[in-house]
Amino acid sequence: MNKEGQHKDNRKISLPKLLPNIFTTIGLCSGLTGIRFALDENWHNAVFCILVAACFDMIDGLSARLLKAFSPFGAELDSLADTISFGVSPAIITFLWIREPILSTDQQYLLEWFWIPFLFYSVCNAFRLARFNVMHSGESLEKERKSYFTGVPAPAAAGLVLMPLGLDFIFNRFNVDFAISTYPVWIICWVFLISSLMISRLPTFSFRNVRFNVASNKALLVLLTVCLGVSIFMKETWIFLFSLGILYFFSIPIASYTARKDKDRSY
Repeated sequence: MNKEGQHKDNRKISLPKLLPNIFTTIGLCSGLTGIRFALDENWHNAVFCILVAACFDMIDGLSARLLKAFSPFGAELDSLADTISFGVSPAIITFLWIREPILSTDQQYLLEWFWIPFLFYSVCNAFRLARFNVMHSGESLEKERKSYFTGVPAPAAAGLVLMPLGLDFIFNRFNVDFAISTYPVWIICWVFLISSLMISRLPTFSFRNVRFNVASNKALLVLLTVCLGVSIFMKETWIFLFSLGILYFFSIPIASYTARKDKDRSY
């Protein structure tokens, strides 16, 4: 090996530059651990692991922008981690959840058919991430389109797919005698809908590029609102998260409307 090649192999990376990849790896481990909890029928922790993975997915992007720690390796690692944490894990968790009550019936043959929509979801997730990488590889997006994604992003899709479990947790919280998992056809239709939204051309809000400017005299009000939100999250976690999922779902047609208005205004 020549001296130039040896010099390249001995390059050192500072820890701050490595932080985004560390956060991505933690998120990947969390997403995989969700499958392990699902195998143990610990549904609360399984869903919680996907939420943790989504948090670290947001943190790794923020840290990469703040530290200017962009690299081809980090981009590929992020996409692969998203495919597993938000494509594979939610599909397996939800399938195992609806599988449990079916195993105690004489309709176990339906499980082979019920796997198809979850396979479809995982494939759509991979297609969506591949399209995202192609669209952003050359940083060729118009400035006005940076406020929107094309289709539902992978972490949001994972949260939407897991909403039936969240609703089931809420029913159990209030002792409602209704098990959503005993109606797998409803869940399958929901999974097909979210899968289609992922690979659709519909614009959805990209909150990573949203900039909020708060007047100084309203800063205290914002802090109090955050305090209230955190209090509700700690007391009624699943109600809070389920409400966020509903708000995001209904923001999709609003995003399509505002994107059309922005496009017309730019002409």
